[in-house]
Amino acid sequence: MPLPHADAVPQVSLVIPIRNEAGNIGPLIEEITSTLDTAGLSWELLVIDDGSTDTSPAEVAAAAAADCRIRCLSPHHGRGKSAALATGFAAARGVAVVMLDGDGQDDPAEIPGMLARLGVTPAGRPATTAEAELVNGWKTPRLDPWHKTMPSRVFNLLVSWLTGLSLHDHNCGLKAMLTSTATRLPLNTGMHRFIPVLAQAAGSRVVEQPVHHRRRTRGVSKYGVSRFFRGLYDLGRVWLLLQAGRLQPPAAQPQPVDSTASLRRWGYALLATLALGGLLGRILSVASIDRLAWENRLITTTADRRLAEAGEAVSAAEASQIRQEVADTIRQEKRLLRPFLSANDRSRWLTIRSLVETGSFAIESIAVEPGWDTIDAVVHPDASGDLHLYSSKPPLLSVLLAGPYWLASRLTGWTLGSHPFELGRALLICYSLVPFAIGLWACFGCIEQIGRTDGGRLWAAAVVAAGTMLTTFAVVLTNHLFAAACVAVSLRVLLAIVHEGRRTWGSFALTGLAAGLAAAFDLPALAWTAGVVLMLAICDAKRTLLAAVPAVLLVTAAALGTNLLAHGTTWPPYAFRSSAPVATQVAETDPQLATEDQWNPNNWYDYRYTLPNGRVLESYWRRPQGIDRGEQSLAVYALHVLIGHHGIFSLTPAWLLILPGLILLARRPGPGWQMLTMVIAIVSLTVIGFYLTRHPLDRNYGGMTSGFRWVFWLTPLWAAAITPAADSCSTSRRGGILLLAVLGLSAISVAAPTWNPWTMPWLQRWLVHCGWLPPI
Repeated sequence: MPLPHADAVPQVSLVIPIRNEAGNIGPLIEEITSTLDTAGLSWELLVIDDGSTDTSPAEVAAAAAADCRIRCLSPHHGRGKSAALATGFAAARGVAVVMLDGDGQDDPAEIPGMLARLGVTPAGRPATTAEAELVNGWKTPRLDPWHKTMPSRVFNLLVSWLTGLSLHDHNCGLKAMLTSTATRLPLNTGMHRFIPVLAQAAGSRVVEQPVHHRRRTRGVSKYGVSRFFRGLYDLGRVWLLLQAGRLQPPAAQPQPVDSTASLRRWGYALLATLALGGLLGRILSVASIDRLAWENRLITTTADRRLAEAGEAVSAAEASQIRQEVADTIRQEKRLLRPFLSANDRSRWLTIRSLVETGSFAIESIAVEPGWDTIDAVVHPDASGDLHLYSSKPPLLSVLLAGPYWLASRLTGWTLGSHPFELGRALLICYSLVPFAIGLWACFGCIEQIGRTDGGRLWAAAVVAAGTMLTTFAVVLTNHLFAAACVAVSLRVLLAIVHEGRRTWGSFALTGLAAGLAAAFDLPALAWTAGVVLMLAICDAKRTLLAAVPAVLLVTAAALGTNLLAHGTTWPPYAFRSSAPVATQVAETDPQLATEDQWNPNNWYDYRYTLPNGRVLESYWRRPQGIDRGEQSLAVYALHVLIGHHGIFSLTPAWLLILPGLILLARRPGPGWQMLTMVIAIVSLTVIGFYLTRHPLDRNYGGMTSGFRWVFWLTPLWAAAITPAADSCSTSRRGGILLLAVLGLSAISVAAPTWNPWTMPWLQRWLVHCGWLPPI
């Protein structure tokens, strides 16, 4: 066959990087020439010498002198295979590029078949339809020694799992690809191992083809143990680049028209309206209904006694007046019926009242009022050494919530003491309805971004709106709702940064601010904050450092500063709690101290304190009752936390889809999904593990509560996790039935504590009723 002119554009450019392949490269060039000429393909051969010290360059030069289609390039010395391939790809003139190793183990006879799958056929033959833009070889059977094949198999499994591109032999030296694909590859140091991954990330189709493999007959293999570990390091780099979206093509692909998007938005609006309307109705009627019968009985008994003392001369009008006076007096003095349903939320309400009404964090002057008692309090001296009673809750949230109360009090002249129902319910709209609405909006946005089917998205949205315990607890003042709303906002903006390309300074700052507030409101959410900062840094280190991190530090300063103002230390009261009530032990050994105020510098929860009205208040936590004694058995506690009477999965069966959902999310191609999956999984396991391994005194399920409330702030993350599983289930009849069943069962737990969430879970009450658990 006559040799073509050197300036003719060949069909294929062969790129062979070599280093010290004397005795191998010469015969390989002869074999390539014979094979491709016989196949009728026009070609050029580029041999890239990467610092050979043997006679390899001389062998290539001799071949190039005999055939103008062969060139030897030596642009640098020993910069590695990635740089050598990049040089060859840049110099290639063919329609397609074939890369192969120079050791002779790759069989050139496979090249025509691989080119045919690219749509490249010899001149004069019928063109074939291109199956892909890159054909990756798969050496089978591989004829290398076991110490090379075993690490290679492990490496290929890891690459397939982490990158989402499942191939048997990612690092096979024999590959064929279109030149347009080859020249777009970002072949930095070590990246030649991941050419198929890089090509797919750039939008190219990748297929695999089994190829014949031959033993090395001359020279020394470049493979060593260090290569394996270097490959793992490079895999980590590629994974981070994939998660950050830096390997995607710069021009966004046009998104297909979503014909049902407006219908889904209408569905989200309906769910939000129902959820918020129901919550508003509960807030406007919130009261300690369990005390209503007690109050009525007390009014009736007292009024009857007053009438009996007055004798028979009392007229009907006078009797009615007496009964009304008795009712007004009891309601004012006893405050049995109140909109603050638990010592837990009253603890924060006390701080809010004290800040606005007295300008102090100390709460003893308000705690003496009827109906304003709390067990969630600590005692320690102020800066002057005087003992005071304080809320045990971190003060930042109370400081922020004091603002709306200050404004409402100034506008109306009312206080929570004089008008608890009017002001309390109005403030709950601000404190509960607003953050719940923000959380719904953010969660719906996350579900819309993650979901792939209408049914799966709407089901996940229904879970958030009516199937989690956040709805139950939205009628009381808790930190969990605020933390959940902040987590939802941070996740929503994070998804916009990673998947929508919204990489503005404001987006990074908002994500950092929301994640920081989540940790400030619920301390274990610090794990989520760390995960968010890590994901942001992977996406854009500069904006993370200059926008997100300062926002987190601002919240940190606010949290530490309010702790310092309230307690004289940056540590929250939780840090000053131990299991040994030292003050109690001292009082029992010294009767003279039994009537004096006591406080324990190592345990602020251990105290005896005289209130301004003279009543002596002894800490409830010296002798906790019922469930607050804690569960001594870790195994029993773990059982009930996960699938028992306070079970995360038994009370909210929708969370059973978290694990399958995370598995599906991890397998999804595209930037950030695996990273998000890992963060959600690690944060969830860390938080649950933290609470399971607490001291037995702290293993109390969150107190008298209708759910394991310490994980409620994870709701947005778990809603995101269950969405892929819901997508999968919603496409089949059985799957749809399963979704409806777990949603219905979850709704039971939400609705069971009708008036007060600070009650036993319905499952625990049922187990006690059946005699399977002792009464509490």
